[in-house]
Amino acid sequence: MKLNKKVTIVAGGAGSIGEGIVKAHLREGATVIVPSRTLNRLDSLQGYVSDVATGNLVPYQANIGTFNGAQEFVRAVLEEHGRIDMCVASLGGWWQGKSLTDMSNDEWHNVMINNLDPHFYLSRAVLPAMKEEKAGTYILIGGPGGVVPVRSAEVIAVAGTAQLKMAEALSQEMKPFNVKVYELFIAEIATRQNKRPVAPTSITPDEIGDYTLKLHFGDVKEPANYIQKFMRANLPWFKL
Repeated sequence: MKLNKKVTIVAGGAGSIGEGIVKAHLREGATVIVPSRTLNRLDSLQGYVSDVATGNLVPYQANIGTFNGAQEFVRAVLEEHGRIDMCVASLGGWWQGKSLTDMSNDEWHNVMINNLDPHFYLSRAVLPAMKEEKAGTYILIGGPGGVVPVRSAEVIAVAGTAQLKMAEALSQEMKPFNVKVYELFIAEIATRQNKRPVAPTSITPDEIGDYTLKLHFGDVKEPANYIQKFMRANLPWFKL
């Protein structure tokens, strides 16, 4: 098992994409720590991965959507486990309803708070620990709609582009310390929740989890590129 005695954090691990990432890491023997504000989501995740006989799932009630919450969570992880080898941030969500010029101030701030701030808080807490150990992989999950404006959801593209530039800045900052930072773009995902039929172009959450492992071990075509794309669908409008 490739991740035996390794510790990974999957933020958003109780979500529809994150649960597949958690499962993939458990299969490889990792201790997988999943923070969530609500215990019932963690209970549901435990039931979903109960068929995986390897690894160790550690559910942790925490609010990483605040600076102090993320700091306290990571501090507890390091005190209990002594290391963080990987962190996958599957955070944020979709918002649609108004164009940028029609949004209220509160709507704007809510989207930014939900889709951008948690990435800063978590990276600010995790990356210094990886920097000190001079090892680790940090992955931010994104989607094409996060950088290409969609009608009445343009604000998501603004937040997603900021997330992409955050990944670029963090990648450059961490490179001298042997810490890898990636922005992983995924598209056409078939999850249990959306009940989308698995088509030839579909990607499952478990496959996304496997791809995060490939990034960690450098088993991809361009491992030095901080922008990574894992999608089978032909999206000619999505170019990076």
